[in-house]
Amino acid sequence: MINPNEERPAVSTINTYEAEQAVLHGAVIASNQAGYTGTGYADYVNATGDYIEWTVNAASSGSFLLQFRYANAGTTNRPLKLQVNGVTIATSQAFVPTGSWTNWLLSSAAANLNSGANKIRLTTIGSNGPNVDKLIYSTSIKHRLYMVDNGFSKLLYLNQMDPSKNWTVAIPSGSRDLQLVANNKILVSHGNGAAEYDRTTGAKGWSISTYTGVSTAQRLANGNTMIGWSKPASGSTPAKVVLSEVNSAGTEVSKVTINNITTFRLARRLSNGHTLITGDTNNDMKYKVFEVDAKGAIVWQQLLYGGKGYVANRLANGDTRATMGPVGNLYQPGKDDNKLLQLSPGGTIVKYWGGMDKFPAADLKKFSGYSDVPGNGNIVIANWLGDGNIGTGPHAVEFDANNNLIWSWKNSTAAQTVTNVLVVE
Repeated sequence: MINPNEERPAVSTINTYEAEQAVLHGAVIASNQAGYTGTGYADYVNATGDYIEWTVNAASSGSFLLQFRYANAGTTNRPLKLQVNGVTIATSQAFVPTGSWTNWLLSSAAANLNSGANKIRLTTIGSNGPNVDKLIYSTSIKHRLYMVDNGFSKLLYLNQMDPSKNWTVAIPSGSRDLQLVANNKILVSHGNGAAEYDRTTGAKGWSISTYTGVSTAQRLANGNTMIGWSKPASGSTPAKVVLSEVNSAGTEVSKVTINNITTFRLARRLSNGHTLITGDTNNDMKYKVFEVDAKGAIVWQQLLYGGKGYVANRLANGDTRATMGPVGNLYQPGKDDNKLLQLSPGGTIVKYWGGMDKFPAADLKKFSGYSDVPGNGNIVIANWLGDGNIGTGPHAVEFDANNNLIWSWKNSTAAQTVTNVLVVE
């Protein structure tokens, strides 16, 4: 995996192109800062319109990882526009501060290259940019991950290190949630409950199918399983979300009812006994993250800035991360978006990952579940392709800590509408 604070890409088939050998427009060749490779580096002069353009010859077409070695001694990000063969891959590729002009780090992005010559350009868009040492391009990052697909009703295991170990198994319809649990098992929710599957073979184990309208299932610290289901309003009876706790025998031992919440998706139990859920109130389309206590009372809530929420997690520092996707079938600029937001307790957006304006060529459709990549701070997010978007984008995308898109996966034969992902390496 790629750590944005390291210089070594954990990939194979690496090719390097020095910046001082690229086509420079406005930018100049310099060599007065130590630590560069080759005979120098490219130094941007003008805040807007300067560019570095490499011609990269790929042996075959496909997805590649692009990494730009750079230095930025400033105190703020100096983003650049990234284009490949004239197509804008990122309107604002991040080049965050490196601490000094002699400390060189990597900014990474994923891009599809054609067989033969490809033009890769970095252009200034308002600041004079970082010093750029070279471009490294290589075959894409490889993952081992599980995915639930509610289009084909499948649980998939994708092993890009050893594809011979890939497998898929049929699962009940309505699957949205998955979790790594004890005894080498994966817990998966479905419309009527949940089931465990062996991580290695996909063989089905423990299951429960006595509920309706289930959106989420999570194994709790006490060994019981939380089944989250919802019921629409009927007459004078309000809509409700119910978090049922069942034991290993499938017996319900407790439940929490939250009235008036609709468009419910996933739930996450917190260490204080509260639960984070996403939804809106009586179909008002003002989607929020809600924190409810053990009696179902809402003790904290935060608007998701126009997008429809899917899953929220609480961080150790008190911030909350929540995925959001566009409302309806159309993206509405300035109102809703595909992002993973990190929110402070007061609701301020601390940072985000994704963004359709930032990645106009990435075919981001509707963000749903997400998974932290173990050990490096990257995040893989499911890009749900329902609502008329089947086959139009990748099923999963990966961003590094600086919101650079560095990996994506698309296979419309293997999957249709992936709702959640779990990276395990």
